[in-house]
Amino acid sequence: MNRILVLGAIGAVLAVAAATDTQSARPPVLLTYSVESSGGLCLARANGSHRVRLTRGKDRAPSWSPNGRSVVFSRQVGTESRVLIANARGRVVRRLTPAGAFADPAWSADGKRIAYTSREGRSRIVIVGNTGRALGQVLAAPTTIVSRPSWAPGGRRLAYAEDAQTEGQSGGTSRIVVVNADGTGRRVLAGQASDPAWSPSGSMIAYVSYPSRLSDTGSIVVAKADGSGVRHLTRAGVGETRPAWSPGGQRIAFMRVAGGKSTIVVVGADGSSERVVVGARGSSGIDPAWRPAALLPQARRRAC
Repeated sequence: MNRILVLGAIGAVLAVAAATDTQSARPPVLLTYSVESSGGLCLARANGSHRVRLTRGKDRAPSWSPNGRSVVFSRQVGTESRVLIANARGRVVRRLTPAGAFADPAWSADGKRIAYTSREGRSRIVIVGNTGRALGQVLAAPTTIVSRPSWAPGGRRLAYAEDAQTEGQSGGTSRIVVVNADGTGRRVLAGQASDPAWSPSGSMIAYVSYPSRLSDTGSIVVAKADGSGVRHLTRAGVGETRPAWSPGGQRIAFMRVAGGKSTIVVVGADGSSERVVVGARGSSGIDPAWRPAALLPQARRRAC
């Protein structure tokens, strides 16, 4: 079967417009995720349909620019990884880091900065401009490891996970820290928690909550930005990670691992309408993210 999809028009393949003769028709918000088995980033509609490949490397942790024209991600290179930027056709246009211990890139809501984690020497969060020019860093304490930076919508604060233990420990040893973008104003938002994700409005934050310090299995919760009002969205009793808010804030995608298989699940921000959208059949999906509603350039793409 010929798996090459020629996107002569986005409306024909990704169905980005329901009616081409209506100027008010808007392209849909798209899920972006990594294929666990073969690598590479894929695009799909929010219900998991119309899946096409965006990149072909061993790529993880995508984060889109606010205008949807560029995506930053980490690519494994041998035993190391580097942070790259690709355009909406999937072509790499900039290398932000050399090969090393770099991961978890996150684009700021104003589109001017990217934060990523570095374990070159002391664990830290590095903040760079779109060209890769260093703008600052947030240092972890000497005995901790940082991961998963997430920008508040205003761009003045960062949330991230901090683990006081060594790699390989249980997820329950992690906590969520919020700091100003210049590294000041440090505050612990939640203990026994990881993978923070700010809502588009900045009023809420989603994260993974663990029932104990010894637990490896967490569930998705949402809370107010100050950490109060914690509410569980899921109680599946299996491993759940990497929550990601849709651009409008109505839905949250996350990764669930059960029976050795990784799936992408989408749930309403109120906990309703949970649905497995990637991985129920076929290849497993990991690291969900959302692409803003913007036209996707015409390109030749393989199905995922």
